[in-house]
Amino acid sequence: MSSDIIRAMRTRASQNQLSGQGPTKAQWFDVLDAASRAADHGGIKPWRFRIFEGDAREQLGECYWQFAKSEVNELPESKRESFIKKALRAPSVLMAYASLEDHPKVPEIEQTMAVAASCQQVLLGLESLGYGAIWRTGPVAHSELTKSVLGLQENDQVVGFIYVGQTTEEKPYVEDTGIQSRVSWA
Repeated sequence: MSSDIIRAMRTRASQNQLSGQGPTKAQWFDVLDAASRAADHGGIKPWRFRIFEGDAREQLGECYWQFAKSEVNELPESKRESFIKKALRAPSVLMAYASLEDHPKVPEIEQTMAVAASCQQVLLGLESLGYGAIWRTGPVAHSELTKSVLGLQENDQVVGFIYVGQTTEEKPYVEDTGIQSRVSWA
């Protein structure tokens, strides 16, 4: 493995102060095509991607709002804008989801893990192009309400929302991962 790849893996960090422009369509296709080489037991290619930019991000914001209303009785309408703004924290938001299929040898959890692996590839690819990104999940990502609002199918499972943009903040660096205490040999 190239030392450049190891260095990129070690220095990649989530960044939540995102603004400016997101990737161009050509850059998105480059990153997503590369991410589609993630580990994929059975060659199912379960990953699906939807990009929200501009006003389309408000569709995602509506998921935050609808989910909040379903969880909190009598949530005032005056709070709606604060939930919609959650989707506006970056110029681009990538929704990664698994299109799960009933497969005799590849359980749904492995299909979902393949999409998670592709998400990590996306983060590395975006970073290589100079973009900052953060992978967000939370209860709204796993909600049936979100699937309904966004028109997903019953067999679809949201794996996460990757917020993408330009950043000027200093990337945090994890000096000690504690890996020595997390590895054992049999």
